[in-house]
Amino acid sequence: MNTLEPAGGTDRRNRVRLIVERASELTPLRAVAMRAIQLAEDERAAAMDLATVVSSDPALTAKLLRLSNSAYYGYARRIATVREAVILLGMRTVRSVAIASGVIDAFNAQQRKDGFNRDLFWAHSVVVGLVAEAVARDTKAARPEDAFTAGVIHDIGKLAMQVAEPAPFARMVRLIEGGTPYDEAEQEIFGVSHAHVGARLAERWHFPESLVEAIRLHDPVTPITRIESLADVVASANLACNREGLAGGFDWVNDPARHPSEPLAAQVGVALGRVHGGMRTLEEKGRAFLKHVSTQAPRWYQARADDEGPPEMAGEQPNEGEVA
Repeated sequence: MNTLEPAGGTDRRNRVRLIVERASELTPLRAVAMRAIQLAEDERAAAMDLATVVSSDPALTAKLLRLSNSAYYGYARRIATVREAVILLGMRTVRSVAIASGVIDAFNAQQRKDGFNRDLFWAHSVVVGLVAEAVARDTKAARPEDAFTAGVIHDIGKLAMQVAEPAPFARMVRLIEGGTPYDEAEQEIFGVSHAHVGARLAERWHFPESLVEAIRLHDPVTPITRIESLADVVASANLACNREGLAGGFDWVNDPARHPSEPLAAQVGVALGRVHGGMRTLEEKGRAFLKHVSTQAPRWYQARADDEGPPEMAGEQPNEGEVA
């Protein structure tokens, strides 16, 4: 039976509960994002209901229209209103933008200087979402829009741990920078996994159960050989990105020894093979997404930015304390 309880008894369960409670207080999800989730899951809701909710938030409206009119979607006609965006893009796509924007804004309001780079964290998360979207579309194992959403939020437990317990998190980052694998450092410092924390936080935010499960199971103990569920899609997309060195919060692209070597399900390679340009195309698409839903262009993985990034991204330097 699936359970959200971490192994190890009451102490670990209490640690998860305290982290989630503290993170919820510090990073409240905007009401418009919460309402967008509910409406997109309600079969009785009309497109105009979602448009009305999104239009009530000027900041989200501006981001949605910027993204809708960018090369990210590539529509020939200009989209001038949220109503048009919902009609052309679909309710679930608009929901994905609302959730991603809401979660990014919530956590970015609580910045920390501890060597963990938020730009690279969101870069990883969004590219995982785009890989998951491609895999879901090809395998039919989940709805592509749901796969994108789940991919973007799969690691929110890490940020919850960072904002709720900054000193222990900083110690964990130092261990990781020194060569300790992330999961080992996490267990040594916290005794609980970010997957369990993230799943609990998603429950607190009333996310659909399928998204909660995808967060909880995104780091499976055994390799996934066949993709059959949303959780399989997200776990496989996460592994695909980590194998490329697109590590959430760190720039490990130049250190292949730190890339995981677990085998990918063959379906992932097939799905990425159908994307013109493969992983690099999805990286650029992820960069474009973040540029339009954030207030500034995100810093990307340094080697990729220097080698092939667009002019405005190339040559940016790592933040102070960031892994090179």
